[in-house]
Amino acid sequence: MRGRQRLLLLLGFLLVVVAAVIVGSTLMSATHNSGTTTTIDPNPREVVIPNGASGDKIATLLFEAGIIESTKSFLTEMRNRGAETELKPGTYEFAPGEHIDSILNKLTKGLQSGSGKVTIPEGLSIDQVVARLSDAGLLDGSEYDELARSPSAFTVPRIGDQVPRVDDLEGLLFPSTYFLTTRNRAGALIEAQLMAFTAQTADLPWERAAELELSPYQIVIVASMIEKETAVAEERPLVAAVIYNRIAEDMRLDIDATVRFAIKKWMGDLTKSDLDVDSPYNTRKFKGIPPGPICSPGVAALRAALEPADVDYLYYVLTPDDGHHFFTASYEEFLEATKNMPSQE
Repeated sequence: MRGRQRLLLLLGFLLVVVAAVIVGSTLMSATHNSGTTTTIDPNPREVVIPNGASGDKIATLLFEAGIIESTKSFLTEMRNRGAETELKPGTYEFAPGEHIDSILNKLTKGLQSGSGKVTIPEGLSIDQVVARLSDAGLLDGSEYDELARSPSAFTVPRIGDQVPRVDDLEGLLFPSTYFLTTRNRAGALIEAQLMAFTAQTADLPWERAAELELSPYQIVIVASMIEKETAVAEERPLVAAVIYNRIAEDMRLDIDATVRFAIKKWMGDLTKSDLDVDSPYNTRKFKGIPPGPICSPGVAALRAALEPADVDYLYYVLTPDDGHHFFTASYEEFLEATKNMPSQE
């Protein structure tokens, strides 16, 4: 009888243990599948994924934001799925500790945290971007303007092999399409633009700057003038050549876009007093390139500044032909061409 009682007690104990194991396994499975634990912060965090960001860069951004605990685990799962080329840029919301399956699902499907979208085209200066943002009502343009002129608040991107010392971020705020949310601040957009500049310009032949006897930052300055002077792709290397040829000949650049930048007058004719403005950006008055960029150039203008055409042109003038220019090395030909052609203003 006692043996039978001991057997029943043993069986009962085993049943309790088995039940505990099953319940524990179920809870662990539920926790794993939901991607949550008792230590997870329930408040989502925004992470901006810039254009051109690699899988490694995205993993680092997620890790630094406290979303994932291991970049290695994220990268392993991403590569197992073959998803590295499918990750889409934008502004996303993630919960700290969110399961990698959920993170990759959002990134591959582009499930962003908000519908706010702003496109900043090539060739806009900071003040022009401020006007665009203010008109769109997406964020405080004045905050953007203040921060864009405070480079110490950000990590200034490396250009080639140098990190320039700059007074503002003009020229380094990469033009692209960005996704904003109501919680976005101007700083988040600026950070995304700076990261995009790094990602999009990393493969340019920056070593050419030394051959042109310029610093990488000065190449950005030249590219900004090219961006403002022509929207025709095949003309960018020609405009670059004119700039370098005029510098070599100790001539003024005479680029009206630099005057417009100095006086913040982007539309309308330039008056004589406009052209006489006493500013280091006035290339009609001072020789050489300006002290800083006059807008944010795109990759094509940057490449043209690094790889100018091998021509002897010193002049160009706008033609009636859909934004194209006439180029020449002869001042007489230039004067003749200007007679029946529209003003460059």
